[in-house]
Amino acid sequence: MGRLASMGLELEEISAEELVELEHMIELAEERGRPVSHYLAAVPLATELRVRSGESSLAVKVCAGTCQRYGALDLLESLVDRWSKDKRFTIVPVTCLDRCDQAPACEVHGDHGQLVIAPATKSSIDEALSSL
Repeated sequence: MGRLASMGLELEEISAEELVELEHMIELAEERGRPVSHYLAAVPLATELRVRSGESSLAVKVCAGTCQRYGALDLLESLVDRWSKDKRFTIVPVTCLDRCDQAPACEVHGDHGQLVIAPATKSSIDEALSSL
């Protein structure tokens, strides 16, 4: 947890006010030789820091707390890869989605409501995003 907290401090340094651009986070991760998913997981630990990854009304919340033990970091990496290709959704790492018994958990929020995916997989998230 200490390493993630220090990564959160690194993000605060590159943020504009309380927002850190996902593209800047990707650059920082490449520069430091660390997975971007680790930086995304650090966001909920940083005081009032949020990720900006576009202006879309479609958002994917991913639990970056306990769900890390169950594959959430892989889900975040997969989402960043997909976002890099089409940028039609935002990525919102959160501390908890209260679905620890179904980890890893995510929620897809759009104009027509929300979809809870738990346990989430890369393919279930891809399927949800493709259908919207």
